[in-house]
Amino acid sequence: MPRRVRSPTAGPRRGPARERWRRSVRKFVRQELAGAPIGEGWRRRLTYEIERTPVLLVRAGVASPPSTPRGFRAAHLGQMKRGLSWSPATFSLHFAALRRLLRWARNPLADQRELWAVPAEATGRRRWLSPEQLAHLYRAARRRERVLIALEGFNGLRRVEVLRLRWKDVDPERRRLHVLGKGRHGGKWRTMPMFPETARVLRTTSPPIADDTRIVPLSRSGADLLLRRAAVRARFPDHCIPVSHHDLRRTFGRLAHRAGMDLVQLKNLYGHASLDQTVHYIGLDEDEMRAGLDRLASLIGPLLKGPLPRPRREPERSPEPRPPRRAPTAFRVKTAG
Repeated sequence: MPRRVRSPTAGPRRGPARERWRRSVRKFVRQELAGAPIGEGWRRRLTYEIERTPVLLVRAGVASPPSTPRGFRAAHLGQMKRGLSWSPATFSLHFAALRRLLRWARNPLADQRELWAVPAEATGRRRWLSPEQLAHLYRAARRRERVLIALEGFNGLRRVEVLRLRWKDVDPERRRLHVLGKGRHGGKWRTMPMFPETARVLRTTSPPIADDTRIVPLSRSGADLLLRRAAVRARFPDHCIPVSHHDLRRTFGRLAHRAGMDLVQLKNLYGHASLDQTVHYIGLDEDEMRAGLDRLASLIGPLLKGPLPRPRREPERSPEPRPPRRAPTAFRVKTAG
């Protein structure tokens, strides 16, 4: 029987080193987070972030991740910054949880504030794919990967919206989606039409018997792994092309606006609260500023090359004489005779 070869993108097996890390995390949760004045949802998120650190280190290129929090080094932190294509918010969240674990383990790395700064090149960065890159990524994807990329790249859904989507929310006859957006109080519903390819790929996916079943029944990390597999199959890492769920969402808006979609319609499809948010999200404000700078360069650029004519001094003009001031007119008061 041929030996099965594991994918290089898969996470490490649950060996002794990873089990030691998990035991340290459980001890940290019992001693540090059990009595902390935080909510249960935030406690679960912190546990999830620090528990998956060894997998993230392998994904970032670390061959042997540390087995205990005391063994975490600055080189590991730097490799995570270079190897993970995260947004600043994701970096900040994971670093806050990891730093709290290292401080509990008395790792001196937790007190070096300058090491925990979000990478400068990732701050405020907005990425999107070209139409050719999006089509190549979609054609390289398979089965559930195609469903994920179609919903995010062709309809602009967020990752959380894709994971919440159920078969009962799909209206194939009218080609519509009923999407539950993000929000503190459960999110708001919105109805949106489906892109033709999104409708086609959902029709080819056989729905289960129960309509309440999710279309993509995965966790957030499972959805990340789906997108990463499609990117590896499309050879994106070989060409240094990072891609995330938000990159696909931005790509949808940018390409839709370039194709002629109105900004108000795009705002409603995105589920944004204001039009300014949509303009900033797809980078139109940056495009306008760049276009303005290009126009300024076309005006000043030729003057910066070659000899300049000497500036001529304008002759001084003598002040014009002021007209004489007229005397005030005398008024006579008529008296009754």
